[in-house]
Amino acid sequence: MKLSTFSRQMESYWFSDVEPLKFQALQENLSTDILIVGGGITGLLTAYCLSKLGKKVTVVDADQIGGGETGCTTAHLTWVLDSGYAEIEKFFGAEKARLVLESHKSAIDFIENIIREEKIDCNFKRVSGYTFLTSEDKKETLEGELKALHGLGATDTRLEPKLPFDFLNTGICLHYPNQAQFHPLKFLHGLVGCIQKNGGQIFTGTRISHIETDKVKTENGNEIKARQIIVATHSPIKNILFFLKEAAYRSYVIASKIKKNEVPAGLYCDTEEPYHYIRTQSFDAISDLLIIGGEDHKTGQNDDYEATFNRLETWAKKNFPMFQKTDYAWSGQIIESMDGLAFIGPSPYHQNIYIATGYSGNGMTYSAIAAMIFRDLLLEKENKSDELYNPTRKNLKSAGNFLKENVNVIKEMVTGHLESGDRETSEQLSPGEGAIVKKGLAHLAVYRDDEGHLHTFSAICTHLGCVVQWNSSQKSFDCPCHGSRFSGKGEVICGPAIRNLKNTDG
Repeated sequence: MKLSTFSRQMESYWFSDVEPLKFQALQENLSTDILIVGGGITGLLTAYCLSKLGKKVTVVDADQIGGGETGCTTAHLTWVLDSGYAEIEKFFGAEKARLVLESHKSAIDFIENIIREEKIDCNFKRVSGYTFLTSEDKKETLEGELKALHGLGATDTRLEPKLPFDFLNTGICLHYPNQAQFHPLKFLHGLVGCIQKNGGQIFTGTRISHIETDKVKTENGNEIKARQIIVATHSPIKNILFFLKEAAYRSYVIASKIKKNEVPAGLYCDTEEPYHYIRTQSFDAISDLLIIGGEDHKTGQNDDYEATFNRLETWAKKNFPMFQKTDYAWSGQIIESMDGLAFIGPSPYHQNIYIATGYSGNGMTYSAIAAMIFRDLLLEKENKSDELYNPTRKNLKSAGNFLKENVNVIKEMVTGHLESGDRETSEQLSPGEGAIVKKGLAHLAVYRDDEGHLHTFSAICTHLGCVVQWNSSQKSFDCPCHGSRFSGKGEVICGPAIRNLKNTDG
């Protein structure tokens, strides 16, 4: 079987399908009621809710709107959680597990209502979800989850003898009705128009370098004063030790053009570890895109990205015969919490600062849950989910996950400083390539840009000092400890780091 070569810069289908949303960068000092740091789906949904209620809202983003993880999602709008409700019930009890289920169902309704009210054209569609077994798993896996869901009130969930198509014979599967899907960047385009209509301000190309309780400073020295600050940056900045309760993973996605309706619309996933997830997206009058994701691993801990994409393509072609070739390929970052639920609410360490993180594989619904919680907290209204997702919560049952993830961090921190590097010299690099080069005792992050110019930095992550690794698929330097990512030119792409890699050119 001939496989694709995944050596070019990755870009998700969503970015290729819409015009980039960029606004003027902030060039002066500013005062606002509510500052939202992050122009992804969490930040814009929150800005929409608060601006609609008459609040003076300002959104700032270091890149373009949706340029972070929102544009790298596969946009499954589902109340089916990665960890499963049987596991959530063990960790939190039946009452809280029921509240988790209700909050994710409400999140889909919340997004659907906005789309209808604001007439946003974003390919929103209600579909069914299905979990099917891999060859190693037994039907008891699905039966246990079904029992938990029925006990929590999801009585319309049921076992089916097969998936709703014949080309993949998996046998018994779990059917979840009334899930949804949409085009995430078209949705953000619609939200931007609503926010501006409501008087909200949006600035892109504006990186925040320092946060205090009532103000922030931008990288170019401007100051924004705010009564409340919402940090919607996926991995929160300005949070001492909070990263210890999370772990960053990368997930891979490929998409292929297929005949219209060749695969019935739905959200599909298997029980493999890591699991595969599948959906379709309307492409044109005669074609759909078949979108397949999987092959998750901890960020910065991958020796061969092309092999990872090839494994995913091999799986796709084996199980979906209409998947002839990969037309789009990309990857995204997932932040896993130690106990399986997101952290949404007031920062544990700072007054007037609010955070949202740890979305796992449910970023679309968690973004809506976060927007509703932030709206109610800032209006001093009751929200029955705010205690459930509060970042200050403690769960002793998650101690095993906490220990496992942080032992892995210590291992990466130690071994990274002992390793020899990817290349002996930077002269071996071709345009568009990067590597870690060891010079004496120092590790250097070296990148040769498309024009042939060499950029050299310390390979020490500016967060906690781990040695970064070169990600050939995204052309970035990724930290294997806590998931910070830097461009080939040393600039922060995502936190928890907020400072660029130290330049050592010359």
